[in-house]
Amino acid sequence: MLLDLDAELAKGVEDIINPSQEARTTAIPGLDLDASPAAKADPKIAARLRRAMSLVDEGKAADGARIVLKLLDSHPEHPVANQAMGMALEHLGRLSKALEFYERSLQRDPANPEIYKSLGVLASKLGLLPTAEKFMRIYLRMTPNAKGGAVQLASILRDQSKFEDAIELLRQAIYGDPENADLWNAMGTTVMESGDAAEAITFHAEALRLRPGYARAAHNLAHALELTGDVEGALEHFKTAIDNAEAEPDRIISTHGYSHTLLSAGRLAEGWDLYRARLNMHYRFATNFLIPSRPWDGADPAELDGKTLVVIGEQGIGDEVLFASTFHDAQKAVGPEGELRIACEKRMVPLLQRSFPKAIVERHYTVEREGRQHRHAPDLFKDGKANLWTPAGNLCRAFRSSTDDFPDEPGFLTADPARVAAFSKQLAALGSGPKVGVLWKSLKMNAARSKHFAPFEMWKPILKTPGAVFINLQYGDVDEELADAEARFGVKIHQPQDIDLKDDLDGVAALGKACDLVLGPMNATTNLTASVGGQVWFIRPIAVSWTLLGRDQMLWYPQTRTFTGNRYRDWAGGMKNMAEAFAGFVKAHKAEVA
Repeated sequence: MLLDLDAELAKGVEDIINPSQEARTTAIPGLDLDASPAAKADPKIAARLRRAMSLVDEGKAADGARIVLKLLDSHPEHPVANQAMGMALEHLGRLSKALEFYERSLQRDPANPEIYKSLGVLASKLGLLPTAEKFMRIYLRMTPNAKGGAVQLASILRDQSKFEDAIELLRQAIYGDPENADLWNAMGTTVMESGDAAEAITFHAEALRLRPGYARAAHNLAHALELTGDVEGALEHFKTAIDNAEAEPDRIISTHGYSHTLLSAGRLAEGWDLYRARLNMHYRFATNFLIPSRPWDGADPAELDGKTLVVIGEQGIGDEVLFASTFHDAQKAVGPEGELRIACEKRMVPLLQRSFPKAIVERHYTVEREGRQHRHAPDLFKDGKANLWTPAGNLCRAFRSSTDDFPDEPGFLTADPARVAAFSKQLAALGSGPKVGVLWKSLKMNAARSKHFAPFEMWKPILKTPGAVFINLQYGDVDEELADAEARFGVKIHQPQDIDLKDDLDGVAALGKACDLVLGPMNATTNLTASVGGQVWFIRPIAVSWTLLGRDQMLWYPQTRTFTGNRYRDWAGGMKNMAEAFAGFVKAHKAEVA
């Protein structure tokens, strides 16, 4: 048996029970039967494949897969049938099985250029970018004028930060086909990813001129407009993208972007309502919660009274911390007859258990499979007492529908007081001056993430401020940066003792609290420090963000400050603003202790 389709569908049943980057990456290449000699050789086979792929395109991938599987029972060596099965399985989210059938197709017809395109797109989804680039280059060599080939390869190059290569590829393609809206849209996205949102607007606008109502260009134009500060323009074009989406994945991605922009505009009730799009399995980055019931949607907090509610952390550590600001509200809402249960990343269990002593706190379990994150919290469900469950972000819909709903007092988590005292003693031994924690990057740095972090050399005006004692809070390999700071800037950044900055998150919260100030981007460390009431100054690439909720400072952490430049990724301007304020902070601290 080539495939037990029922078993594969059963593995994906949670996707059906619990439907929990940009629009350019959502499509699965279609099957061009008219261009396939193997398909045209037998009209009956071609007709059956055409029917199957029509069902797949209609969103009935399982039905289409059954037709192809029956065809493979009688024609197991047919290359196009194997490719079609791979496409159907890809639509069903069974990426590893899809890869098997694509490989079978390649082995049986290595001269078919379309299979290289399919393999390239699938490899990209699996994060195998060099492999994806290899397949897509083979495809373009075999079909140099193929529609969409340059766009697909440019996307893969872009995701590897090969911006110059991607721009040159698209420039040549546009020169040969200047009326192609897809090429202009891809150029806009590439330029935007490289850091020039203002120039990207021109390219996306041209794509829309060439093809009015072009949903993907409207989506990307909306994103570029938001990055340049035009929130109202972004909302308008996200709406256009939603209304004109050609496929459900595109509609969901644009709805997700629209929700973020609504939040950026301070329209919290609308934004949180649509933010549920992040849970839809058509959204490429949606976490699949392996729980056989639909989540509580956060619409009516009164439904929580007397219930046992399981709240499951979602997305990254920073998001888990941010959304934990609503847990006190959830605790109050379930009341004395109810119970709050919290599933969090295992490194956060001690901090959350201390902060919510009446709640049950356990770790969640997460695996990466088929290019998607799958999460469960079996320890909180095994006694059968849980009435409701929800991803943590849904609590914002219930308890943060207005900016007035945010508490004024700093800190909603409780750092370990003994460790705060121990770190304070350790820092005091480093000498006089304010103890300032610094961090500057994420552990995961790729094309999509690096644009959110200032290059280390941009920290020079901060680090050269006299009178401060700097403490390294940056996890990961930082020896080169620390040596560079001492050699070029003449400043020593001290390494804290008795802590693992990556895995000891309870310790990170205590260390951040012990510092007089922490400077850095929005990441796990700065969020943890701010959550326990520590003083944090954030450096951001842009003054408009969904987490700012239409304000210039973080409502989640009222004691913090946010610094930006005058335009997107104006790191020099942002650092200048922070450095000026920091000099005043150091001066005031000196006067205070004098």
